Amino acid sequence: MAEDTVNKASLVGGLPEKDCVTKNMPIHGYVKNIHFDTPGYFYGADRAHIMDIIFKDSALGERLHPDYEFTKADVLWAVRDEMARTVEDFLARRVRALFLDARASMKMAPEVAFLMAKEMGYDQTWIKSQINQYVELAKGYILE
Repeated sequence: MAEDTVNKASLVGGLPEKDCVTKNMPIHGYVKNIHFDTPGYFYGADRAHIMDIIFKDSALGERLHPDYEFTKADVLWAVRDEMARTVEDFLARRVRALFLDARASMKMAPEVAFLMAKEMGYDQTWIKSQINQYVELAKGYILE
């Protein structure tokens, strides 16, 4: 094959170049004018769904810890809509509390375990196990 007839696509991995079709397509939760001082701003458009949970039961608007904005409703949202299944999953990966403040996250663990168990139909044994597992993990994140 002559040099001038080599397909450009074959030089860049075999795929022809194309315009990006998702360049102007917003991702899930997109909010055009986000206000970073609004509690829960990181949920984007989904924040309205969390507020609906609180509207139905105002007690779910209570914070899990006085120093952080995470609420009981955030736990339910994570279980119902984000498939959170363990205390670690919620506190480490959903709200990042483990990394922000391991000690405070350990104080949140019992309430998170209770709420998750109630939502998923688990018993006291599951709650105790989740708290114990989480506390052991979180201890490793505390600098002595």
